[in-house]
Amino acid sequence: MMKNKFTLLLAGVFSLYASNTMAQKNCVIEEFSSATCNPCASMNSWLDPLFTTNNANKVGSGLVVVKYQMNFPTYPNLDASYNAHGQARASYYIAGMSSWGIPLHFTNGKWHDTATGGGTNSTMVQTEITNCKTGTPQVNITGTYKVKSLNATEDSIFITVTVTPTATLSGTYYLQVAATERFYVNNDPLKGHYTSQTDFYHVMRKMYPSASGTTVTGLTANTPQTFTFKDKITIGSVAINGFNWWDNPYDGNVVAFIEDHTPALRSAVRIMNGQVMPAQWVTGINTVSNFQNIKIMPNPSNTVAGVLFNVERSTNVNLIVTDMMGRTVYQSETVPADQNAQRILVPTTELANGLYNVTLRADDGSVLSQRLTVQH
Repeated sequence: MMKNKFTLLLAGVFSLYASNTMAQKNCVIEEFSSATCNPCASMNSWLDPLFTTNNANKVGSGLVVVKYQMNFPTYPNLDASYNAHGQARASYYIAGMSSWGIPLHFTNGKWHDTATGGGTNSTMVQTEITNCKTGTPQVNITGTYKVKSLNATEDSIFITVTVTPTATLSGTYYLQVAATERFYVNNDPLKGHYTSQTDFYHVMRKMYPSASGTTVTGLTANTPQTFTFKDKITIGSVAINGFNWWDNPYDGNVVAFIEDHTPALRSAVRIMNGQVMPAQWVTGINTVSNFQNIKIMPNPSNTVAGVLFNVERSTNVNLIVTDMMGRTVYQSETVPADQNAQRILVPTTELANGLYNVTLRADDGSVLSQRLTVQH
């Protein structure tokens, strides 16, 4: 009797271990859109809220999204976010087609074109998301995305992606890695804005090492392979065929996914699994209880400062700014924070020149402070 109980206990332990290490099946949606495309703006008016409802690009949500901004239809100024990497990804999907148009999207590599009745409303796309997250993936993807600095003269971002097959696979596969901007605003006709859409989410800024991806071979069950990339970052002056960021890469993610080019292009599932890695600061930042990676940018500030941070566990956070006499000069509303990169904006226009303490407080009692310099 004792032996049976012990056997059952061990079985429970092994079962728990297996469930905790099982690869998660994530749905990867690639969308082709543009700031110059009125039908794209119409579609994104319901598609972006749907992605938000499904917690797109949040770890554990099961939904990974990357958008590529295209260069048509033609206006005097094309979408500033368009670059060769997005075009190469488009060319991969439309190979052999005489014509095609946007908006369109691919769910795990399968085409859902609005022109042919696919993915034309939120119910259809929600069904795609639900269905493509089911099943056991053939590969597990993990990794990190670390931001060291925003200095264009040195390597400032570091990406690590580890691919671990759940079974031995024969064939040739491709790892795609895209740095995406979580959110930016484009309402400038000089940068290609001609539609009702001003807010853009999950837009690819660059792919590593290129849009062709990395060839992956020799996938042996439970044997990981790790790939690393690094790059310099430039913020601002976004222009066609460039890779500059609209805003801070810390407020973004790296999307990675594995493709099998054996199934039929466009009409079958080609993406085996994907993953998202939120940005984290890499050096010189202490972890205090639940808080990680606090940084203030720009610092000094003369108009607005962004307080950037991560938390290990989801919680509510508020921010207090005090002067050197301990008087509160600004306090934010309470905001929910999770393991993704977080940002709280502090207006500094009305603050006098000088030093201030910026303090983050979490519901669990965690407190972390850093100095802010205001300089007009």
